[in-house]
Amino acid sequence: MTAYLDPESPTLEQLRIDAALMSYEHQEHCVEVLGEHSWQVSYEPPRFEFVGDHSLSCTRFHVLGTAAPGPQSWLWSWANDDWYPPEVTELARSVRDYGLRHGIPELCTPEVPFADLPDAPTEPSRVTWLIGELAKAVSGCWTWYSCEVGRGTRLAVLIEHPDLSVPAPEPLGVMHTLNGVFALGLPNHRRAIESYAIQRGLTTQFSTEEAKIRVAGPTFDVVVAFNDDNMATGMSMSNKAVRRPPEQK
Repeated sequence: MTAYLDPESPTLEQLRIDAALMSYEHQEHCVEVLGEHSWQVSYEPPRFEFVGDHSLSCTRFHVLGTAAPGPQSWLWSWANDDWYPPEVTELARSVRDYGLRHGIPELCTPEVPFADLPDAPTEPSRVTWLIGELAKAVSGCWTWYSCEVGRGTRLAVLIEHPDLSVPAPEPLGVMHTLNGVFALGLPNHRRAIESYAIQRGLTTQFSTEEAKIRVAGPTFDVVVAFNDDNMATGMSMSNKAVRRPPEQK
């Protein structure tokens, strides 16, 4: 589970912020890996396939549900057991259970009107993205895919495949991801950066007096300065000297 900074009582906004940068990093990697492609899905046996520049056959994927423009509602996959086999709805059910434990109705109500979601989105594509972000924050499964399945209805899934795993943190990649706080228009940069660092196994050190956070990896440090509203005002990176083992005589 994520929501590391408020594990007992996360809000939907906190879940979205906690997921934001990990999601951003994984989605950019997914786009780069897949390139131009088409998709197809089957459930007996479960298989989600991408055909194109980098063809993949994913035997482990998780159907979250569908967003339909007609009723303007999101339907969770676990509420549609006649359509999906249980192995592809297991993750969605774990998200439901998380919602029940923490009193988050959007995660545990079988059908959710678009109007009840944050910012009341009206487009199915926006709804599948939002649900994907929330499910990522709860499950720690980070690669999302959405596709139209007829009459404007969109299916949302989380995909697992070794080729879609992001590489180990390296300086330029981490710096690019941290700069995503600006591209994504997040309301709390400090929380997003701290959550990302924890999820990526990076160390953090916060200076209250200077309102700065230091994010450290094996070979680099990134220092981010914040204003009183927890919004980033500056970001810099430096490389660490790497100690080499002494040569054998």
